[in-house]
Amino acid sequence: MHNALEEVVGEVFDQLARDRADFCACTQCRDDVITHALNQARPRYISGSLIGSAVTRVALSHGQARAELVVLVLDAMRRVTARPRHPRPARAPEGAPG
Repeated sequence: MHNALEEVVGEVFDQLARDRADFCACTQCRDDVITHALNQARPRYISGSLIGSAVTRVALSHGQARAELVVLVLDAMRRVTARPRHPRPARAPEGAPG
């Protein structure tokens, strides 16, 4: 038995992180975003039933459920960007080549 949201939230994160060059997608930040999003969502546990697992995964990948997960992940990305648990990378001074 496991929470089917783990896979889907990871997929949503990977998709959104590709489109956001300003977001640090290191392992620590990725884990923090996924953890925060999962803590905000209602768990969707699945067990050994192949049909039940497939139905749950399809339901989470489409429509309103997917949109809600996107909102949760974007909010988590915003929060992690504001307070990363590692030092921020040094930025080049304004106008400097690079």
